[in-house]
Amino acid sequence: MRVVGSVRSLFFFGLLGSHFVSALSFGGNKKRSDDSNEGSNNDNTATVRGAAKSIQRDDALPGISDLSSAVSSFFQTGGSDDSSVSEGLRDAIRETANSKELQDFLETTRRALHKDPEVMYELPHTSHKITAILEELNIDYTTGWAKNTHPDRFPGDGGYGVVAHIGKSSQNDKEGPCIILRADMDALPILEATKGIESFKSQNKGKMHACGHDGHVTMLLGAAAILKKVEDQIQGTVR
Repeated sequence: MRVVGSVRSLFFFGLLGSHFVSALSFGGNKKRSDDSNEGSNNDNTATVRGAAKSIQRDDALPGISDLSSAVSSFFQTGGSDDSSVSEGLRDAIRETANSKELQDFLETTRRALHKDPEVMYELPHTSHKITAILEELNIDYTTGWAKNTHPDRFPGDGGYGVVAHIGKSSQNDKEGPCIILRADMDALPILEATKGIESFKSQNKGKMHACGHDGHVTMLLGAAAILKKVEDQIQGTVR
């Protein structure tokens, strides 16, 4: 799997979907992101770090024990051939995903992203928030993906894409399935005029998350938080 430059910088995380490929070399180790260079964005980054830390504890999300058992049974029985196992996994996922604890994390994350929209290949704050959350969740990642290959047409260098890694396979293990999930993370050059959301309305004049990419990234980070909790039961790699 390779992430290439595109009009919209991509955040690659892992996937529960239809694209199965062999696990590819993952690259170097992560380095802890530096909040001190974020300026006015530092408060937003601290907020999402705190939200992620609050669900990182072993007992932070309800139903994890049941979910871990359901994931293990799913792999042991070959998955979808046994409807009771599949239904048990579905119900366990719903219990954890619908918990107040996870909902609070998702709301905080989405609002922090919505408040600080960035466009196209100019996404330093957005990328930093994502890596800050991954760090608090103890999830390995690499950065520098999705570089701008057409600087004559689009402003910005790009390279703000993030690839995260969950699973028992080593980062450079080329054996076993690799499941991939992705989301765009850029906003649009639109002046936000939304009423009733003053606490998280866009602070960047002429930029707005008007097509939902703040929500898409938040969904992936929520999935990341849950998948990390059951990492030992996953047979393969999720990115």
